[in-house]
Amino acid sequence: MTRRTQFRLLVAFTIVWVAWAGWSFLGRSHPYELRVLDDLGSPLASAVIDVDGTQVATSGSDGLADMVWTRSSKELEISAPGHVRQVVTLSDRPEERFDVVLKARVLRGRVVDADGVGIEGALVDADAAAAMSDAEGYFQIRGAEEGRVEVERPAWVPTSFTWAGGTGETIVEMSPFVARAVHIQGESVRDELSRFVNMATSTELNSLMIDLKDETGQVWFNTTNPTAVEVGADTNAFDLSSVVTTAHGQGLYVIGRIVLFNDPIAAVGKPEMAVLDSSTGSPYEANGQLFLDPTDPDAQEYGIEIAVEACRSGIDEIQFDYIRFPDSRSESSTFDGGVTPDVRVAAVTGFLNRAVGELRPMGCAVAADIFGYLTTAKDDGGIGQQWEDVAAIVDVISPMLYPSHYADGFFGFTPDDDPGRMVELALADGLERTQGQVIVRPWLQDFAYNEEQVRAGIDAVEAAGLGWMLWNAKSEVTVEALNPAQ
Repeated sequence: MTRRTQFRLLVAFTIVWVAWAGWSFLGRSHPYELRVLDDLGSPLASAVIDVDGTQVATSGSDGLADMVWTRSSKELEISAPGHVRQVVTLSDRPEERFDVVLKARVLRGRVVDADGVGIEGALVDADAAAAMSDAEGYFQIRGAEEGRVEVERPAWVPTSFTWAGGTGETIVEMSPFVARAVHIQGESVRDELSRFVNMATSTELNSLMIDLKDETGQVWFNTTNPTAVEVGADTNAFDLSSVVTTAHGQGLYVIGRIVLFNDPIAAVGKPEMAVLDSSTGSPYEANGQLFLDPTDPDAQEYGIEIAVEACRSGIDEIQFDYIRFPDSRSESSTFDGGVTPDVRVAAVTGFLNRAVGELRPMGCAVAADIFGYLTTAKDDGGIGQQWEDVAAIVDVISPMLYPSHYADGFFGFTPDDDPGRMVELALADGLERTQGQVIVRPWLQDFAYNEEQVRAGIDAVEAAGLGWMLWNAKSEVTVEALNPAQ
């Protein structure tokens, strides 16, 4: 072999080697990090990265995904729930970190009632993200998923709509739930629940109002509350979750009544929480009632704890009764925070504000029972229940419109002689003073009345488009006054 031939072979070999080495270098893999951000610069977790239709990585909580680049992996498709999909073409090997920004889909709208008034506190759930409507009913959800959107607010009928991903404002109309219920005392919940469920399903009733804690101070459901256990109030007569499941299975709304400050068991068991009689040093008693002190933080906490525990069992609404100062007081009755008009109103409204803050996010509506005549009276009745102030806080306000409890001549006639007219006038007074989305749902008298008298009260309420609850302390319902189920 001549030198010329050897040289030519060496050159050819070198060219082949250089070509192979270059191909090998260009074709080998190259690791890098892909970071997925939203259009506000925040990391996006769970973003999916596809190469040629195959998922190769998912971003972590920091938005980062470990990637490998080869000459064949030039087109990436990045997607994340609630964001616009992005396709990225790589013309060359990326640096060690490569950022991709996905634009969030934004769902905007307003929740309103039938009159077009904005509804505050409605939860708008678009699957991947959710938001609460503001004081004017407006909401904005970044990262919303196209498709079905659920809208809920305690004590209102849930609704939904389908969002196609557009940029316009969606108007969502909601209606208050119109409850028609009867009172069921604790023993009756334990012993006769099926009878009341059958009553509800065979008549116009659509709700059950059950005692959770009553005027005796007994807590009827299966509580584990330390204070209830300490004072011996834990009756544990029924399992609340089972009761709620049974009622919901028949499509019934469940209201739980908690008697708040009229509590002889806790007043005796923990006198430091009670209204005290300065002349005896013992809990103050009037008309056979012993009250917890509405200004005492521990007394308020006891009520909140019982309500939260009940709400966790799936109940729809917590109704606070006896949320007031004793209506009969002497100079010897003492309260930790005093008993001036301002103190009274502040104690009641302060408790209700806290209850709403605790319970509404859990999905429970908050209701307050008040004396019936306060729909007309302009003051707090001496007990801390100012109509406008209570109505501005709660989801439901329930005046006790019992004609037999009104004095002769209150409306220019004897209320007990014309219950329908009395209920109509009392409601009109309250509705005229009511603003916002509070639901007015009165208690109606179902004791010492016949079928026609009970029905007269119901008809007066329904003429105003409202729901109602029948009160009988022994849960002896005048079924004949109820219309059959439709």
